[in-house]
Amino acid sequence: MPRRKSKPGAPPRETDRITYRDLRNTPGRVFERLAGDEPLTLVADGVPRALLIPIPDGDVATAREAYARGRALLALRRIQDRARREGTEGLTAADINRVIREVRRERARADAD
Repeated sequence: MPRRKSKPGAPPRETDRITYRDLRNTPGRVFERLAGDEPLTLVADGVPRALLIPIPDGDVATAREAYARGRALLALRRIQDRARREGTEGLTAADINRVIREVRRERARADAD
């Protein structure tokens, strides 16, 4: 029975998980599953540890670049979420620069003491 493709951004299904033991004992099956062009979550001791992504064309450099971009987007989202929680999402560049100057002044005073 063919696996259904998951929607982008959908939470991983239980069938999208493999264990470290699966990878160690039956790597061929893992590669077969990756051939379905869907990522797999590698789980060890019940904790997600890594994401295995298929690279159908073998272009590792582009896959790594996409990974780096994805991490940057996740970091940006965390920063934006924090700004919303703290009520600082509306700060202008001038506001931010003012805060930076104030912190630098405080640090300079502390270093002088």
